[in-house]
Formats: sequence, structure tokens, C-alpha cells
Amino acid sequence: AVFFVVWELYVRIADVRPLTLPLPSDVLRHVVENLDFYWENGLVTFQEAFIGFWLAFGAAVVVATAMAHSRFVERATMPVIVLVQSTPVAVLVPVFLLWFGFSPWPKILTAALFAWIPFVANALTGLRSIDPETEELMRSVDASRWEIFWKLRFPSSLPYLFSAGRICVGLALVGAVIGEFYGGSTEGRGYQLRSAQSRLVVDQ
Repeated sequence: AVFFVVWELYVRIADVRPLTLPLPSDVLRHVVENLDFYWENGLVTFQEAFIGFWLAFGAAVVVATAMAHSRFVERATMPVIVLVQSTPVAVLVPVFLLWFGFSPWPKILTAALFAWIPFVANALTGLRSIDPETEELMRSVDASRWEIFWKLRFPSSLPYLFSAGRICVGLALVGAVIGEFYGGSTEGRGYQLRSAQSRLVVDQ
């Protein structure tokens, strides 16, 4: 509240041009007057982020499970994870656009890619953070790998996955917006952001 009050006073006292820095009250008024506009476009972005979030979660659990059960898979997969982590995801959006055209999938995959790395890292840590004595006990009664996974490894990984999920919700939304910004969209918050930028609608 203090931040926005100072912003409002500064713009009014310093007589800053609206194109340079709009008043917070003008921004709020613009949002209130165009609630349907923001709701419709926000819903599109939310849907893309929602699907991307769960896609990242599912893919991360599968990859982390394979890595947790096989050192060979871990050694083969880790360079790919490092490569993905060090690549600016925005540069992949045009590639997704070439593959999937002007569909929601480029935005969904961008959202998923943003959220995938934290999910994989936390899932792998969680799947390996089991009590070795409990694992040894389960093996001694001839428990299968599936039983050990479902009754021991997966439950132990849940706190790590929930922790990653809190971060990945925001990352998926960021990914969806960036995907819309570069991905040839005609709706969504990222597209409207680019459109407002080109038309100098600063309060939007």
C-alpha cells in the first residue's frame, strides 16, 4: 500500500507523463472498466498454464523414477536436464510454433518446460530420501519394485513435490505468458501484453 501511495504521489508531484509512468489509480480504473477483457484473456492463459503444470509434473515423476532406479539412466539423462536448464526457454517457442502451428500446444509446452526442471530435481531427491532400513525390510519380505515405489518411495517424495509445486505454479504461468508473447497467439495475457506494448497502451 505504501509503495502504491508513493508511486501515485510521485507521478502527480513530478508531473510524469502517462506514457512514461501511469498513475496506479488509472491502472486500477482501466482494470475495473475492462473486467471481461482481463477475465477472458486470463482464463486462456490459466488453462495453458494449468495443462503445462500437470504435464510437467507427470513427465518429471516418470523421468525421476527412472533416474532413481538406474544410475545409467541418471548419467544419460542429467546432461539433457542441464542443457534444458541452461537454455533460455523463450528461444524454443518459435521451434514449438513450427512443430505445432498456431495451436495452444506451443504455449502449453513452454509452460511445462518452465516447471519441469524444479519438479524433476525435487522428485529425484524425494524418491531417494527413503529410509534404507525400511527398504531393506520390504525387500526381505519379497516386495516388488512397484510395491516399494508405491508404498515407500512415492509417499516419501510428496513433501518435495508439494514444495516444488508451490514454485512451479508461478513458473507455469510465466511460461504460458512468454509462450503467448512469442507464439503467434490471438488471445491470452501474453498476446494482449504485446498488443498493448505496440499500441503504447501503458495502463494495460
